[in-house]
Amino acid sequence: MALRNQFDDIQSTYPQPTDGVNLRTTPRDLRPTEALLMQNCEVYGTRRIRRGSQRLNTTSYGSYMGLGGHKFYYGGPNPNSKRLIAYNTTISTISDIGVESQLTTGMTPGQPTYFTTWPITEKAYISNGSNVLSYYDGTTFGTVTGTNVPIVRGAVVPIIDRLLGITADGIERSGPRLDSVWSANSDWATFRPQRPGLFTAMHPYALRGQDTLTEGVIALQERAYYHISGQDFGATVDAVTASPGEDTRMKLIDPTVGTNSPDSLLTVPGVGIFWFTTDLNVFFIPDGQLVGSYIGTNIQSTGSTPGLESCNTTALRNVWMTYFDHILMLGIPSGTNPYASTQWWLDMRVLRGDSRNRKPVWYGPMIGQTVSRAWVENQNGDNAVYGLEGNANNGLFVYQLRVPSRFTDAIGINDIPISLIYQSYFKDFGMPSREKYMQSVHFDMNTFSGTATVDLVDLNQDIITGVPIEVVS
Repeated sequence: MALRNQFDDIQSTYPQPTDGVNLRTTPRDLRPTEALLMQNCEVYGTRRIRRGSQRLNTTSYGSYMGLGGHKFYYGGPNPNSKRLIAYNTTISTISDIGVESQLTTGMTPGQPTYFTTWPITEKAYISNGSNVLSYYDGTTFGTVTGTNVPIVRGAVVPIIDRLLGITADGIERSGPRLDSVWSANSDWATFRPQRPGLFTAMHPYALRGQDTLTEGVIALQERAYYHISGQDFGATVDAVTASPGEDTRMKLIDPTVGTNSPDSLLTVPGVGIFWFTTDLNVFFIPDGQLVGSYIGTNIQSTGSTPGLESCNTTALRNVWMTYFDHILMLGIPSGTNPYASTQWWLDMRVLRGDSRNRKPVWYGPMIGQTVSRAWVENQNGDNAVYGLEGNANNGLFVYQLRVPSRFTDAIGINDIPISLIYQSYFKDFGMPSREKYMQSVHFDMNTFSGTATVDLVDLNQDIITGVPIEVVS
């Protein structure tokens, strides 16, 4: 029984925000398990501050924006690996203690750069839309030579025994198990879009049946996407006509959904494929399907907190996604920034499995970091996510992200404490028209450093700000 004029604990307690942040609805209409703001906050067992970052190199590689990063695993029975980064005109390897070895300084400056490992040739391929396709085999960096070797836009994509690459003419294919022979504006071998405009991105996407696996590729334009598949891509791709048995096909799936963000395409094993759309949302195709849906609605803001709608549309090529430790991380350039100044994290534990109640749960915004590209290293005993500095004024650094038990962000040569701001839903205690007199508020929380404060905001905008929380031991 409640004391006189006191609400029951079951009414007055605030549950964990297990449904994440919702920027689209009003504070009054939020569900008890939603939050108005989860800045630098995630649900990890309980609501908690996000983990921070640490720099790999102690001194800057120069006043440049990072253009691309990748971990190249090779060596077969004698496994080895090299961390590759791109900036300005340079492709380099970076050791685990931040030592740089430059492979080339001859790339066209400032171009977003993409890396793909092809196990068939055991090489990492480098493309940037300006230079002829390049490679690195762990020892030698060079330009791929041969017949019709293309200048590839976005990343080259392997399918069965081929590489596919986007050019101004369409999507070209390599010869079987070859990187040195390519199709070129071919009547049969070049895939051409059915809608106006060029292809903007590709990503491997296999369709899984009950007992089958059909290799394929998702190809996108600015506002359309296709599925490419086949078992035989032709014996001689530079021939005038296709060889007997060639059976490739490209099917238009949706003429309205596409992307201008090649680094945002991402497959989460057992869940599906994701990308950031040209109309500033996140699109999701469940594993085994070709038709998807938008899942970024809750982080398209109608209030004071900027959401996906604040993305700098002149820098869509610098949107990135990566997946690490049950979280899909989305980085967007907000406002006028050319690099990803804001991150939103999608809790993949909710989307996994066969539950019919699956729904997107977002945390964020995650601010403080200025990461231009991010990638995961998860072979040969590795298990970490890394990023490149995007703000040239901070100098170029490689960062390890989401470092356990670290609650500061490495930004250039500085370490900045992470500031968590959590705003709950508006609680009317089941009686929205009754005026309440709040005598005390109780929190259960852990703090690692600093002083925690609380702001109280009512619907009529009566505000109490910066009240220190009394610590009761």
